[in-house]
Amino acid sequence: MKIKKILGRLNKTLGLNELREYLSNKEETTPRGVEFPKNQKKIVNYGQPLRNPKVLLIGPCITIPRYMQKRCIPPLGLCYVASSLEKAKINVSMIDCCVEGWDIERIEGNLVTYGLPPDKLSERLIEGQYDIIGVSVLFSTDLPNLYEITSTVKKVLPNSTIVVGGLHPTIYPREILSLDIEYNKKRTVDFVIRGEGEYRFVDFIKLRSQGKLDTSADGLVGYHNDEIFVNHQRKTIQNIDDLPFPAFHLLPMEKYFKINVPFSPVPQGDRVIPMLTTRGCPIGCSFCANTNVWKKHRKRSVENIIKEIQYLKSEFNIDEIQFADDNLTFDMKHALEKFRAMEKENIVWCTPNGTMINKLTPELVEVMANSGMYQITLSMDSANARTLKELHHKPVNLNSIPGLIKKCRELGVFTHGTLVVGMPGETIEEIINGFEYVKKDLHFTSVSAFIAAAIPGSELYHEMLRQKRITRKQARAIDTTKSKININIDAEALEKEIEKFQSEFTNIVKSRDPEEYDRKYKKLLQSGRWDENQCGGKLT
Repeated sequence: MKIKKILGRLNKTLGLNELREYLSNKEETTPRGVEFPKNQKKIVNYGQPLRNPKVLLIGPCITIPRYMQKRCIPPLGLCYVASSLEKAKINVSMIDCCVEGWDIERIEGNLVTYGLPPDKLSERLIEGQYDIIGVSVLFSTDLPNLYEITSTVKKVLPNSTIVVGGLHPTIYPREILSLDIEYNKKRTVDFVIRGEGEYRFVDFIKLRSQGKLDTSADGLVGYHNDEIFVNHQRKTIQNIDDLPFPAFHLLPMEKYFKINVPFSPVPQGDRVIPMLTTRGCPIGCSFCANTNVWKKHRKRSVENIIKEIQYLKSEFNIDEIQFADDNLTFDMKHALEKFRAMEKENIVWCTPNGTMINKLTPELVEVMANSGMYQITLSMDSANARTLKELHHKPVNLNSIPGLIKKCRELGVFTHGTLVVGMPGETIEEIINGFEYVKKDLHFTSVSAFIAAAIPGSELYHEMLRQKRITRKQARAIDTTKSKININIDAEALEKEIEKFQSEFTNIVKSRDPEEYDRKYKKLLQSGRWDENQCGGKLT
C-alpha cells in the first residue's frame, strides 16, 4: 500500500476524541457492567526467526524551552522494561541519550534540545547491530526527537524492528504512525505498545524471535500486510511486587551522579536515584494526562519497597531517593506503614511530584519527616476554591494548607508549592488575589507557578481542540510560561503577573527566613551553580 494512502486513512481517524475511545476500551476504566470478550490470539508469520535477538532500549533527547532547568534522570520506565527482559533471559542493552550527550545542545528559537545527536547514536547502533529497538517518549514535546531516532535507526539498521511506547503513544497510537510518515516521509515506526510495557514487550519479543506476530496482542498497534491494526489496552499489572527492580545497572550511573541534576534540581544528596512505591492516580485533574494512562492506584508491599532501598544503597551507594509516584500518599495507611519502615534505612528523600494535600495529616507528615523527608511538594494548584472545583476538578482543602506548612517548618522540612493558573474561565482578579494570599499567609520555602497548558492526553486538551482554541501541533509545543488557552485574560499581562509573583515570593522567603533559604540552597550556593537572580533560582 502506498504511503499517501496509509496517511490518508490515518488522518481520517484523528478527528475522533481518542481519549474517550481509549478510556472506554481499557479494562480498568471501562463502564460498569461491560465485560471484555476473551482475547482470541491471531498468530501470523512475521519475518525471519531471530535466534537470541539483541534488544536495545533508547531514551531520546529532551527538548525544553530555554528558560527551563535541564534534568538528568535515569529513565525509570525503560529500566523497568529492561529488568523484565533480563528476567525473561532476553539480551538487552540501554542508551539514555540525555546523559550520554548532556553537554551537547542544539538551540532553535526558544527551544533547546540536549542529548546524543544522530551521528553519535549511529556509531553506537553500528557497534551493537541490534535486532529490536524500543524507544520510550515521555513528553509530547519530544516527538520530533523520537522520529529523529527512528529515522537514524532505519538508516543504520534497516532490517531492525522499532517499537515505541510511552504516554503519548499509549493514547494516540494512530497519530504516532501518522506523524512518523509526516516527519520521515516513510514508515520508520513498526509497532506501538500501549500502557505498561514490562510483560507486553517480553511477549512481543518472544514471538518475534520465532518469526511470528500476534496481531491481537494486548495493547499492540502496528502494521501487518500494509494494514494498520489497533488493539485496546486490556490488562493492568495487578501485583507490581512481581516486577524485578529497575535495571539501573545497564546505565552509566556514575555519569548521573556526577551531573547530579535529578528530578528535583536542589538535592541534598550526591548520589540521587528515582523510585516508585505506587503506580497510578485516580483523581482525574482536568489538566493532567498521567491520570488517564495510569488511573488505577496500585501499591507495592512495604517489604518489597524496603528491599529495593537496601539494594540501591548496597549496589550504588545512594544517599538520596526522589519518589516519582503520581500520588505518593493516596493510600494513607500504606503511606504510614512504608515511611515507618523507612525510619531504619537512614536515607534522605523528597517528593518532586505534587503530593495530594487532602491525603496528608500532621501525623503522616511527622512520620514522613522521621523517615528522612527533607522536602515535600504540596500540590495546591490554585488558591481559589472555585477554580479548584469547577476548572481543575481537584479536591483540595485550602484551609488545611497553613497547618501543614507550619507542621513541616517545625520538623525542618522544606515545603514547595505548585500553582497552575490561567485555566479557561479563570479571571485575572482570581489569580492575583490567589498570589497575594500565597505571599501573605502561606510560608512555603519555594513556589512554582505554571500557566495551564493543553497537554495531550488531558481532558483540557480535548476540550480546547473541540473549541478550536488550539491545534494539535500547537499543543505538542508545551510551554507553561505562555498563555494560549484563556481568551478572557491578556496573555502578556498574565505572564508579567507570574514573573512578578515569582520574584516577589523569592525575596519574601529570603527576608522572612534567610536561614531556611540558605539551608535549602547551601550546596548549590557554595558550588557557584545557582543563579539567584533567576525567578525562583536556576542552575547555571
